[in-house]
Amino acid sequence: MSKKKDLFCSNPFRRFIVSGRRLFRKRGLNTTPFFRPAGDVFMCCNLKTPPIGNLQYQSTEEIWNSKNAQEIRRSILDGSFKYCDHNGCPFLQTVSCEVQRREKVVDAELMNIIKNELTILPYGPREINCGYDRSCNLSCPSCRTDIFIESANKKEILEVQSKLENEALKEAHILTISGSGDPFGSPFHRRWLQTTSNGKMPHLKQILLHTNAQLWTPKMWSTIPKEKQKLIKSAIISIDATRTETYSVNRRGGNFERLLENLEFISALRKHGPLEHVKISMLVQMNNFMEMPDFIRLGKRYNFDIVFFKKLINWGTFSEEEYRDRAIHLREHPRNMELIDMLNNDIFRDPIAHLGNLRGLLPTK
Repeated sequence: MSKKKDLFCSNPFRRFIVSGRRLFRKRGLNTTPFFRPAGDVFMCCNLKTPPIGNLQYQSTEEIWNSKNAQEIRRSILDGSFKYCDHNGCPFLQTVSCEVQRREKVVDAELMNIIKNELTILPYGPREINCGYDRSCNLSCPSCRTDIFIESANKKEILEVQSKLENEALKEAHILTISGSGDPFGSPFHRRWLQTTSNGKMPHLKQILLHTNAQLWTPKMWSTIPKEKQKLIKSAIISIDATRTETYSVNRRGGNFERLLENLEFISALRKHGPLEHVKISMLVQMNNFMEMPDFIRLGKRYNFDIVFFKKLINWGTFSEEEYRDRAIHLREHPRNMELIDMLNNDIFRDPIAHLGNLRGLLPTK
């Protein structure tokens, strides 16, 4: 395996991603299902990276510096990146965001880690991702087969949430809601946003909302206390379309006109605050790849910061045949060359456009 000694990824030294109870299938075309219990903690959303512990049975401190956590950190420091998905990670492919050249790292905490090759950290998680509740108001085919609101696992969710409040949040700088559903579509996350005291998060600098934005209305926004609103500085909005008919398929259960109304409101929050950064994202697939240029125009229309594209991944909702039909990024797909030709369009050179892990489809210059 090639070494990447000149690269550094901050995720294993910052992130604490808490997952929910869920059946998964392996990535790509292998659709063999496997089970993950609620409370498993990861350092990255890539399925190749093993869990570092489980919040139901261990404390945050035990998990944060566990044997697996140390081993994953060591793989970054020795340059092997052996637990990383080299083909699927957009940041490793483009050396952006979490992945940097070591000489470009300026954060004092991270510089100390690199210099002293620390795998046991003297501080707690800096970035908490609340992926333990899958509740969502939509049933997007890329994620699930039907609308799902957690009910049977309510006790587990509340226990995990309580443990985060009492143990993990005290040193956190960033809180992401949600990594697996929608912050407004989940009754647990919504209530948490509406009721959790800022005193439980004394060092929190921002809350990042990952949402489909269908429920992000002025009325919903008004239910969040002002002190909490001020912390909501970032948003990622999953859209996957620019046309009503495409949106109805890829964001099943959503209304495209309602989305556009809500984007107007979110755009105003970006212009006047508290939002400081908004990213919209598209899972590129057979039925929407022709809309990619318009997706960039959509982001510019609302003055958002990033328009992000990424490959369609099979999380277990597609059969092998369905995935082959949809996954236009696969070299063997009959229309793959059309996608590659499109990626050479000048519009993708706009600073707002980020090709993510699709960049690997283009010839290396």
